[in-house]
Amino acid sequence: METTRVPASATATKQKLLEYLKRVSAENSEDTLYEFEVPSALIDKETVSAFSALYCSLDVAVTDELCSGDDTGKNKAFVRKCTLLNDTGLVFGFVFDAARAQELLQGVHGDPGLKSAGGSKNLSQKAPLSIKKIRALVDFMLEQYPNHVQLEYEGLRPSAVLSTQDIKTVRAFFYAVETFYTYGRAVPWFLTVLEPLKIRPSVFLSDFAEWLRCNNCGSGFSAENAPLTEIEKMLLNFVKLKYEEKKLPYVYPAAEDMIRLHGAFSRAAAEQLETVLDLSYTPDDLFSPYAQDLRLFASEVCMESCTVKVFSGREGPDFSYIN
Repeated sequence: METTRVPASATATKQKLLEYLKRVSAENSEDTLYEFEVPSALIDKETVSAFSALYCSLDVAVTDELCSGDDTGKNKAFVRKCTLLNDTGLVFGFVFDAARAQELLQGVHGDPGLKSAGGSKNLSQKAPLSIKKIRALVDFMLEQYPNHVQLEYEGLRPSAVLSTQDIKTVRAFFYAVETFYTYGRAVPWFLTVLEPLKIRPSVFLSDFAEWLRCNNCGSGFSAENAPLTEIEKMLLNFVKLKYEEKKLPYVYPAAEDMIRLHGAFSRAAAEQLETVLDLSYTPDDLFSPYAQDLRLFASEVCMESCTVKVFSGREGPDFSYIN
């Protein structure tokens, strides 16, 4: 499989993007994955339809649009765009630049000449960038089911609401988010596993940042280069800890099975690796709608220990029962 990183010039305007998509779609290259970095402003029905004709993944630059939402980043127009992407089945992630957000939000407080790229009329009413706001923005992003997130902190400056220590905390938080969610390939199960804990993603991932620090995982460990199996073990240890803290040990086996099963499917899809799993619940149950509520699932679905093999089949990842 060949990967082509699409040049920024091809996504500079909607017209250029549509022209590029039309040209490469006509070439019908099924053995090429096209990777786009595209401003969220260009996401609409027309461009999404054109993307869907191509084997591609999208890195959606979301900073400007999130800053034009309310103080939690919530923006109904942006939610509709994400729903469109999800409904179409496109693989997409978010790129968020905290320094750019700080510039946009503080500019209207300190420099009247600095305005948002979107020219938001309400931007002057926004609170400047703080840790609280950053965490709220991350919560909002992860609620949209992105495949991955890229969070950039370089260029952040101390301010009235963001100290030097706060910036260090943001750096550790962003590292934890990317390690757990992006490199842990957590999108299929993340919100489902969090739901029984009744905590926001940012709280969970801030705790994970502290857990990484206490376990010396920030030094000499590169999540980007680590195998998924190694990251998965780390995630499972932390999830188990959180379930024990919330007195939910009876729910953890279902959460563990879900994480391990999705991890095996991800490895089969991305690396064509086979995995043999000993599970407490059957994949048929774990992939059923009942598993979306893990508390109810653990209470009402009987454990049925089984061994399965997950592999790359002709039409994608599949599994078979060994016993």
